Amino acid sequence: MHGYLDDLSSELNAPEVEQYDPVADSREVTKMDKSKISQAAPGSFEDFVDFEEFDGGDGQMGVAGDGQKGLESIGSQPTLAKSMKTSKMMSAKNAWGTSTGYADKLRKEGGIDTARAQQLENWANQREVFKKNKAVQEMVDASRNDSAEQDWRTLAKFGVERNEDFDLDEVFGPVVAGDTEDGVIELHSRINAAATFTMGMKNEYMGFADFRAAMTPETSMDWTVEPNEGSLSKEMTEFVVKYRPTNPGGSDGFLVIQTEDFKKTFKLIGSTA
Repeated sequence: MHGYLDDLSSELNAPEVEQYDPVADSREVTKMDKSKISQAAPGSFEDFVDFEEFDGGDGQMGVAGDGQKGLESIGSQPTLAKSMKTSKMMSAKNAWGTSTGYADKLRKEGGIDTARAQQLENWANQREVFKKNKAVQEMVDASRNDSAEQDWRTLAKFGVERNEDFDLDEVFGPVVAGDTEDGVIELHSRINAAATFTMGMKNEYMGFADFRAAMTPETSMDWTVEPNEGSLSKEMTEFVVKYRPTNPGGSDGFLVIQTEDFKKTFKLIGSTA
């Protein structure tokens, strides 16, 4: 194969020696005279140049010459069909792909012929490129999702900053469901997919009241609420309850929204069925 499966990095990165000649390669110069055409095919093989090297048939035109009859030539050796790139090694790379050593291993250990070995290596290289592109796309998608999640959390907290600075857990104590249920929140979702429920709440009394919104300890971590603290007033504060199941089945629990003056308890029912 004249070294076409070797590392071509130095040759590919080397400066080009020959320049593309648009005049010499133009249609007017290279087209066959009509008097030599017979039945829509060459009627004369006067300019034919015999060529023994085969390019694999999948990368180039399969035509080569000695540089004297309008076909590409580099140095004194015939090469692959002409292209905008006049480097023999670039033509080899286009026709055979980049060698990683896998084709050589297949030839030596598996007894596979050179063309088939290079096809298998090209396929393996394509799969690697596909995997890398897919991984990059997943990273981009994850980044977009993270940004959306951060924006959602920021918007959920907007306008509900705490009115006073004190330890809510110390003042309110453990998160415990009230004696009565003020509502039921039932959500259904696929595993690792989020379902949301939005509700509004006002302060039942005058002024502002700092609140804590949290799940009772026995509630699954699949449930979250935003904002989880802030200040209630006569203006409506929006709470977003999210259910993202990590396992099949059901998940129950309680959401408790509490201030120093009142406590609201909501029954949580989640399912994946």
